[in-house]
Amino acid sequence: MKLYKALKLRKNLIGEITKLKAQIKEKNSYLEGSKNGEKFNVEGAYDDLLLKISELTGLKFVINQANTEIQSKIYLLGEYKALIAFWNEVSVVEGTQVIGYSDKVQNYVVQIDESQRNTFVDEFQIKVDAIQDELDEYNFNTEIPWGDMSVGEVETIDANLMEKQDCGCDKGNCCGHDEQEQK
Repeated sequence: MKLYKALKLRKNLIGEITKLKAQIKEKNSYLEGSKNGEKFNVEGAYDDLLLKISELTGLKFVINQANTEIQSKIYLLGEYKALIAFWNEVSVVEGTQVIGYSDKVQNYVVQIDESQRNTFVDEFQIKVDAIQDELDEYNFNTEIPWGDMSVGEVETIDANLMEKQDCGCDKGNCCGHDEQEQK
């Protein structure tokens, strides 16, 4: 499967998981005697939820592995987008301003004016667009082992993820102790 399709699948799985959680929360408790109360199978929905979470976890792992060589660009893209948001929030009010409904007048001075701020935003947007183009091309051309995996391969990925979570390493990123034990 191409990486861009995996990213779409991840988004869809997240939506399905969110929907199942909402349905379970809403329909678990119902008014006795209601006609629709027993029509929704909460236990079945919960089983579906666990399967979707398992699939999503495995997919995220495979996507993460595929993104290793471009991870720095992904981080840089996020930081540039944050800078654009930051500069768009920076106040560029200057000159004499009437405050509220009173006759009180205050004079504002800026160190970076609106024109300079907009230049910063435009420069970062050009960088964001260039990085996004690179990522789009990478996502379109990169194959990941998903969709044609056997159930056993998916279960192996899940087992490896659980082992890494259980080892106590930070955020599931294993410290490599299992590799050290093999030597």
